[in-house]
Amino acid sequence: MGVRTSCLITLTAGLTLSLTDCNRLGLCHEEHLKTIASPTGRYTVDIVAKTCVGSSAVKEVVLRRTEGLMKGGRAVATFDDGHPDRPADISVGWRGDRRIVIAAHGAKIWSFQPNWRDVRIMER
Repeated sequence: MGVRTSCLITLTAGLTLSLTDCNRLGLCHEEHLKTIASPTGRYTVDIVAKTCVGSSAVKEVVLRRTEGLMKGGRAVATFDDGHPDRPADISVGWRGDRRIVIAAHGAKIWSFQPNWRDVRIMER
């Protein structure tokens, strides 16, 4: 099964993808809303609005390491943003360099990861 076919099958199942192959095919659109750096600048958190063909809109909280060989990031929380009349309000705050607090108003949480590398993630 090709990449395009597997992306479409997954999209029609109602899941939102974070697969780079689907983004490269133009099936998803991302808009970076906000970037918040940790106190020492070792990490950043991005709030990203994402829409993919055939699925509901979401907002993701993406945690990234900014230095060292192991750069890169991961979506640590995903929230439903499929209601245009009441968009999800997501806020993120750092509590030291290794702990973040995510608050979401008007959004149903779809996925949440409480840890990433040495960072603790809390949702309230």
